This record gives sequence, structure tokens and C-alpha cells, in this order.
Amino acid sequence: MGMFLRVLLVLLSAGLGIVVFPSVGWFGLAVVAWVPLILALQGVKTSHGFYLGLLHGALFYGVTLSWLVNIFKEMPYFVVPLVLILALFTGFFARGYALAHAHYGGGKSEWVVAFFAAVWWGAVEFFRCEIFVLKFPWMSPGVGLRPMWLSPWLGVYGIGFVLILGSALVCCRGRSPRLVGAVVLGVMLLSALFPKKTPAIDDPIKVMAVQSELTDGYQYVEMTQRAEQNVDLIVWPEYGIPTDIRKNQKQWLDLILLAKEKEAVMVVGTETVVADGWFNTALTLDADGELGDHYKNHTVHFFDDGTAGTEAKAINTPLGKVGTPICFDCDYEDVVRRMVADGAEFLAIPSMDAEHWTAREHHQHAELFRHRAAENARWMVVCATSGTTQILDPYGNRVVDIPLMKDGILYGEIGRRNERTFYTRFGWVFPWFLMGTGSIWVVALFVRVLLEARKSARMNRN
Repeated sequence: MGMFLRVLLVLLSAGLGIVVFPSVGWFGLAVVAWVPLILALQGVKTSHGFYLGLLHGALFYGVTLSWLVNIFKEMPYFVVPLVLILALFTGFFARGYALAHAHYGGGKSEWVVAFFAAVWWGAVEFFRCEIFVLKFPWMSPGVGLRPMWLSPWLGVYGIGFVLILGSALVCCRGRSPRLVGAVVLGVMLLSALFPKKTPAIDDPIKVMAVQSELTDGYQYVEMTQRAEQNVDLIVWPEYGIPTDIRKNQKQWLDLILLAKEKEAVMVVGTETVVADGWFNTALTLDADGELGDHYKNHTVHFFDDGTAGTEAKAINTPLGKVGTPICFDCDYEDVVRRMVADGAEFLAIPSMDAEHWTAREHHQHAELFRHRAAENARWMVVCATSGTTQILDPYGNRVVDIPLMKDGILYGEIGRRNERTFYTRFGWVFPWFLMGTGSIWVVALFVRVLLEARKSARMNRN
């Protein structure tokens, strides 16, 4: 295969990957989007493989995350190195896969190469998304395919593993691996196209989520007071009260009186000021006062978002035990999982997506909450400043939402659940296993190839 054709395949793969995600959102293409990339890497030199992967990543991340220029308006050029850093990880995967394909060759070893591709992809992706200093878990194959039957078992990273395994198998020359790969990808597609239906709720919690870009506290008070429906739970967005309300006695008492007037539990975004800094906080209260709080664990890179918290606990309320992760906490797999493991029966999530970040960013971000709901089988109500304010069922289905970029109130019902999924208990370890196994495998492969090259060089000299 010539380099020109390889480049075309890389561009095709990146293009398919781009349309998987919002604003296009053709999620079904996730089952084939990475196939051309793997084809392009077969039989290529490892150095060339790296650059092909870098090209794929630069185009894929550069287009899907182009809204970043709206966040870094003062220095839009800053987006270029960020995109290239993300693209490096695709390059690392591509180099490793090219090496494995060259070393193991064809025949029965095709199965080994396919499994290497899936393991190495999982290792690189998990490190990029959850471990790396600039960790960023958006734009992965598992996120693109939407929640499905595998979500409560192995989560987003397990879905990505299976997608890359199927993609690598269909790229094999042998009939058997191609057939198995096609079946795997077909099952994944059908599962995403036909999700489980939203379950009935035996004892529903009536909820209200107040959406407004004007985060001064007073706007949310007025909108809450004007609400026509009686509810059990009221949620305000992240930074709904952009000061430490508990240090302002009058405002704090007014908020408690509002909870008493509405006869509801409230979860509001606020701040907690301490001697050496402050925490981005989700505060839970009712007519009797504070019930508990949560400090945001995953603060946003490059933003003044407070000191990162370390705990992820469920909070006891008259409605049951609630988890209150904040916005970016739900981009990562750990905070929601730890809250559910601690007994959270449902989740109320203050979030913030600024209007000028564009609708595309809002839609992309909204998908991550769906995966967290499905991984841990919990009802969620997400309240965002300008959207997406939404209710999600335990399968990750979006039950109801309200329009983006407009002030509004979402009404709906959520349920309580006590069971813990396999993912919550054990499955979350799977990507760690992939990262460990993949790292050892690729190092061993590089060492083996290096030793064989030295041995060959000695034989040639003799």
C-alpha cells in the first residue's frame, strides 16, 4: 500500500470520527470510524506509523474541539499545542500498532495483533483521559457510541476496547477474524441503536432544575419562587451562588427559608472559603439547614476553579442518599462511581457550560453524563447554567431536557436505586488492567525487536 493511500485512509478515519460526535452526532459510525486508521497502519514503518497517527489526531481533535478557541479568546493560538498534545497519543498508539503488526506478521498471529491493538489503545486512551496531567476524557470511541449493554459492566473504556478489537479483527486477512470482528461490531451497533427503555418509577422524586446564565443567586431565587409546580428536589447550577453563602448569615437564612417555603431539598452550586483558598462546592440543604456538601474533585484546567477536593461521599437527605458531583467531576469515571459505592441512590449535579462556548460544546459535554448514569445505573438530574439541563435514567437515556441558551425550568421525576453495577464494584479496574498490560506488552515488544535487530546486525558482520 502506497503512502498516498495510507494518508487518504487516515483522513477518512478522522472524518468519520468527527461526525460521530455532536454537532453531527452520527453515533452509529463509531463502529467503523477507526477501521481505516488501522488499515493504514498495517505494514508501515513504525516512524511513519507515528506520523500517520499524529495526522489523524490533529485533524480529529482539531475539528471536534475547535470550540476551544471560544474559551481561550484572549489567546486562541493556545489551542494549537493543546490539540497537538492530544494528537500525540494517537501517534503513540499508531507507532505501537505498526510495530506489533510488523513483528507478529500474519496467519494465526493476526489474532494476537488485533488483541494488541485493543489493549494498547485502551492503555493509551485511559492514560490520556484519566491520568495524564492534561487529562481530557472527551472524544473517545466509547463516548461516541452512546451508552449500551456493556456500560454497566466495563464502562466507556470497555466499550472502546471492544470497538478497537472489532475494528482490528475486520482488518485481518483471515476469514475467521474478519467474521468475528464483523459480528462484534454489528452487536455493538445494534445495542446502541436499540437501548433499554426507561424503567417505571415506583416512588418518584419530583425535581426542578433552574437553568440561567446569570449566576448571581438572585436570579435563581426569583425563578424558584415563581415556579408553579410543587417538587421534592430543587437543583441550581454550578456557581449559582458565586460566594460562600454560609459566611453571609442573612443570605444563608434566606436560602433556608426558601427551602422551607418550597418544602424541598435543595442542591446549589456555591463556594467554600478556607484559610488558604476556596473550594467549588455543591451544597445540599433543606428547611432544617445544611445536610452536607461536596467539593469538586476535578477542577477545570487553566481556570480559577478552586482547590480540588478529594472526597466523593453520598449525603443523607429526607429523600434518600444523594450524590452531588459537580460538572467536570462527571467527565471522569471515578467521582460518580465512588459516590454510588458510598450508597448514593440518585444524583443531583450542578454544572456550568457558558453560552459563548457554543452549542456544540454543550451537546458534547452532555453525552458524558449519560455514560456516568449508565455505568453506575443511577437516575441523574443535571442543572447547567445554559444547558444541557437534563434528566437521565439508569440506562443513560435522556428522559427530558430543555432548550439550550435560554433561561428556563426543567420539571420531571427521578427514582432511587440501591443495587450496584458490576462496573461500580469491579469493572472500573478493567482500564487499569489495560494500561498495565499494554505498557508491559509494548515495552517487551520494543525490547524484543531491538534485541533481534542487534542479533541480525552481528550475524551480518560475521
